[in-house]
Amino acid sequence: MANRILGEYKEACSYSNLPLVSSLNNRRAPPVGFTKINVNGAASDDGRPSSTGVTIRDSQGCSIATACRVLSSPFPADIFEAMALQDGVLLALEMGLSKVIFESDALSIIQAINEGNVGGEFGHIIHNIKDLASSFSWCTFQHLKRDGNRVGHDLAKAARMSGVSQI
Repeated sequence: MANRILGEYKEACSYSNLPLVSSLNNRRAPPVGFTKINVNGAASDDGRPSSTGVTIRDSQGCSIATACRVLSSPFPADIFEAMALQDGVLLALEMGLSKVIFESDALSIIQAINEGNVGGEFGHIIHNIKDLASSFSWCTFQHLKRDGNRVGHDLAKAARMSGVSQI
């Protein structure tokens, strides 16, 4: 399902009457030599488990990897958004990436990481992200507006709807 959604997204971006990917939803490709990782989480009010979505793009803005994961249960927004960022960090490490830009629309999570705030109910996840991030040669965590993170959201939503995790 995630591959189908990604394929539809790529097809939609190829139409000549649409704006370039780099200007769509304020998204920009990372500089040459860098990789951008967008993450997002999804939940529903019906008691189904939360889920995460990750998309990794190269300096041309092309997707080089995507992942979605169904979590073990429904979680509060801050928890599943932190877990989505952790999934992105783990996938980037697994792929051997060295210069990475992480983006999330969860401002509280980005602020917690950048300020070193490892307290509270999701502090252990933030602490783990910071520890893992030290493995990259260069790494930053940035906030982006929700409409700029559509693919990550769609991946997370697809995992939640299907109940299937995929890379």
